[in-house]
Amino acid sequence: MGWPLPETQALVLGTNRQLCGIGEPGEIVLRTPFRSLGYINAPEEKRSRFVKNHFRNDDQDLLYYTGDRGRYLPDGSLEILGRLDHQVKIRGIRIELGEIETVLAQHASVHQTVVTAHEDDFGEQRLVAYIIPNQESTPTINEIRRFLSTKLPQYIVPSSFVFLDSLPLTPNGKIDRRALPTPSNIINLDIFVEPRNQLEMQLVQIWSKILKVDKVGVQDNFFDLGGHSLLAPYLIAQIKQQFGKDVSLTSLFQNPTIEQLATIVQIDSNYSNSSCLIPIQPNGSKLPFFCIPGAGGEPFYLYHLGRYLGADQPLYSFQVNNLDGLEPATRIKDMASHYIQAMQAVQPRGPYFLGGHSLGSIVAFEMATQLLNQGHIVALVVMIDMSAPTSKDKQARIERIDWDHARWLIELIKAVEVSLSTNIDISYDTLQSLPVEEQLKYVLQHLKMVNMLPPNAEITQMKNMVQALKANSLSLINYVPEQIYPGRITLLRASEIPPERLASKFSEISQDSTWGWSEYSGEPVDIHFVPGNHITMMAEPHVQALAERLKVCIEQVQANMVLLNMSMN
Repeated sequence: MGWPLPETQALVLGTNRQLCGIGEPGEIVLRTPFRSLGYINAPEEKRSRFVKNHFRNDDQDLLYYTGDRGRYLPDGSLEILGRLDHQVKIRGIRIELGEIETVLAQHASVHQTVVTAHEDDFGEQRLVAYIIPNQESTPTINEIRRFLSTKLPQYIVPSSFVFLDSLPLTPNGKIDRRALPTPSNIINLDIFVEPRNQLEMQLVQIWSKILKVDKVGVQDNFFDLGGHSLLAPYLIAQIKQQFGKDVSLTSLFQNPTIEQLATIVQIDSNYSNSSCLIPIQPNGSKLPFFCIPGAGGEPFYLYHLGRYLGADQPLYSFQVNNLDGLEPATRIKDMASHYIQAMQAVQPRGPYFLGGHSLGSIVAFEMATQLLNQGHIVALVVMIDMSAPTSKDKQARIERIDWDHARWLIELIKAVEVSLSTNIDISYDTLQSLPVEEQLKYVLQHLKMVNMLPPNAEITQMKNMVQALKANSLSLINYVPEQIYPGRITLLRASEIPPERLASKFSEISQDSTWGWSEYSGEPVDIHFVPGNHITMMAEPHVQALAERLKVCIEQVQANMVLLNMSMN
């Protein structure tokens, strides 16, 4: 941090080569008469670094692009933020490697560190931290990971850690990142808990196959290793096939390690649970928040929301088409009634805190109205990025009745593409030219290629996914709310709207900031914007901001309830 030398201008330019504002990061660009004439025997780098000043019409006035990131502070000083070439993009998120290195260097047992991104066998970028420990003590990987988790968002905590005696250097004394050993050639020095019996060994083999992870310890967390909503059913199916044991989704959520799951497999013989209620995070002293998932009906993507809401805030969700044989509900009112029955097994009386994402918001609203009609108190209703069921919205959905099977598959693929920040090269025309069974096989193969589904995935799950998406989406066509919610509806909107949504009939609805909910709210709608789009807002890193905003909403309602009780007394 400091100020430019005399007769030297230090500009901070954005990607559009325009000046950045105070506090806005960009590339540091120097304008000075003391610059060199360029690089020797490096014409391409010379052309990219020494560039004509586009702010003036003078061929001799050159700007030097340093490759450093920085920003101006309000006092006029320039803060250096690191190198541009030390930025990486993982699953669509820009990550500053220097930020991780700075935090990692704060650990008492770390002498020096470098963080890089390596591409794994499946083409995905993984963060790797190289560490030279202090001579006095060598930390374990679990210790380092726990330290970083208290200071960094989970999505930028490295997935691999490598201990070295020294870092490779270039001839001019800089760290040679290209010469760093790849993680596959390094022995993990962490205290690794290996399988201790035949059951744990078999479970390790199942996890390794489904998650495509070579080294799995019996204390590793399924979700931390990359498990998600589409892999969980396969884990449960594999356990059923290999051990003849039925493990519920609830058991998996509450016992996400092999060590815990092995106990369940041993005890829970032929366990069956017909409840659609899924405890995402059942612990805590506060009133639960019940959140209904979107049209796909799978609640697993709410796992990270539960983590960031905190250990004292219980979070429950629902799965209408769960693995225990429950028939998919196609009507909003039936779904709401079914969910209420399951919810009241955990919380028999209000006040209730309800919410939903996407189509789940409509179900949450219907649940609220049914509960009010039963005489219960509904203190909070949160709509997460969903418009009200207005006549305009209904017309847009009526068009979906005529969609063919290929169109529904394309809709499913779009959601996968956004959630994984990847591109699945499948066109509607290609699918339409195939019989339905071949369409499913074709998409199944592509989802396996991007590691969204395991290698042994079968066509049955593809059918179930399309059926759930179609049934739940079309259930909105004939739904009309029968009453107004007497309190204040809360609307959490994604700050990014995909281009295709802007071009659709939804753009007419979006002109109303309340997205039509003012028609059904007895008080003015409470609107908040959170980062991300309709899908990424529920995933790392944006889900942290969503959880923080949701916590504020819940705490505000709780505070109002306390004041109301005091006034009544």
